[in-house]
Amino acid sequence: MMPKIPMLVMGTLSHVGYSDGHYDYDNGGEWVDGNIVTTAFKGCVMPMSYQDMRYDTGGTYANDDRKLYTYQSFKTGEKIIHEGIEYAIQQNKDYSQFGGGLHIYILKRGDNQ
Repeated sequence: MMPKIPMLVMGTLSHVGYSDGHYDYDNGGEWVDGNIVTTAFKGCVMPMSYQDMRYDTGGTYANDDRKLYTYQSFKTGEKIIHEGIEYAIQQNKDYSQFGGGLHIYILKRGDNQ
């Protein structure tokens, strides 16, 4: 059995994604734009360590950037909202083979991009 992050440290966060636009053939084939879709998920947001900020391959990080531990899969550039603050996924560290589907994401605070 693979180790899991205890639910005690997991909180509810929001993922901001977009639904795809499509042609509505029931209404004469009119184009319908995609919508913003906000979905709740479980994850643990942690501050970056000094070692993360100094040595990580994703670039230079600030003190208010974060790491997200979750079992959800996201893409680079997608948005996460934690405690009312919007972050962009900067980097994906896929640890799924070690932690039962665990992903560690580097989050860049929205106003620092």
